[in-house]
Amino acid sequence: MRISSYLYNMNDNLRLPLFSFIVLLFCGCQYNVESVLYGTTDCPPIEATYEMHIADIVATKCAGCHSGNNPAAGLLLNSYEKVLAAVENNGLLDRIQLPLSDPQSMPPSGGLKACDLQVLLDWVENGSPFE
Repeated sequence: MRISSYLYNMNDNLRLPLFSFIVLLFCGCQYNVESVLYGTTDCPPIEATYEMHIADIVATKCAGCHSGNNPAAGLLLNSYEKVLAAVENNGLLDRIQLPLSDPQSMPPSGGLKACDLQVLLDWVENGSPFE
């Protein structure tokens, strides 16, 4: 028996609840809380410098893999010069902005906090100052 004929022959008392359930099932599966999906946009405005802001983000989120004698992907991020070169030449900003589902997304442990990402983007936009 085809589904359409089954629904047509169904008791009216069952058809409406079943239809309502199907509609809720498909329409209710949206999760569009912007602050949860994309992070908060309530980051305090700061004029980021490498020394005061970026070095800490790199140390906590990047240095675990990108330091030492054998850094991941050969990318060493242990100084201002190395981080700046990664931003300018190696697509660091592109990698940290990839969706978490992308295998190239960095950091692989789950991405940056929205405010940390905004600090990095603002730092680059403002000329990547050291101090």
